[in-house]
Amino acid sequence: MNKATALMVETLPPFLCNHSVRGFLFGRAIAQQRGLQPGIDYDEETMYLICVLHDLGLAENATGDLPFEIDGADVAARFLEDNGVTDARVDTIWDAVAAHTIGFIESPVFQRRRPPEIRIAVQGIGIDVGGAPTDLPPGYADLVHASYPRLGGTRALTASIAAQAIANPRKAPPVSLAAEILRAIHPDRPLPGWDTFTDASGWQD
Repeated sequence: MNKATALMVETLPPFLCNHSVRGFLFGRAIAQQRGLQPGIDYDEETMYLICVLHDLGLAENATGDLPFEIDGADVAARFLEDNGVTDARVDTIWDAVAAHTIGFIESPVFQRRRPPEIRIAVQGIGIDVGGAPTDLPPGYADLVHASYPRLGGTRALTASIAAQAIANPRKAPPVSLAAEILRAIHPDRPLPGWDTFTDASGWQD
């Protein structure tokens, strides 16, 4: 955990570091409200690793051509393997990081078949992006923000995703989060859409 925290602090700006830690704290609080106990119902270390590693694809040194979620998942997996973690936790963390923006955690089949750490972590991350203090126990958000202030919060995160996609349009493929953000804040900027994808198909459908 200490090495993962150090990697996050070394590679991400403070607003993303704080977002990652808040995601962990918010997820843990929601789990507790549901009666889930760390060490019994879920592995807290795995959940923490998902949170602190989930935005590595937005680091300045993240230069891959895949969406930031996938690049980040690959970086996270390599980091874990380089530090001796080679068991199923790598797959769990890769899955969570790669898919954390697509809303999959509400699927009942997912909830039944996949490790609970994914849902807990991704829900905590989601609350920090699009939730509200009322999603958490009374006064809890204030306590967390006192130690991990938002520093621009969701708007800073949005700007970071947009800046990366502008620098490398291949990181914003059709129907991805990055592409939707660019369409919203730069509506005049030409972007490939689904029609571009279908027009390029060799099937001529």
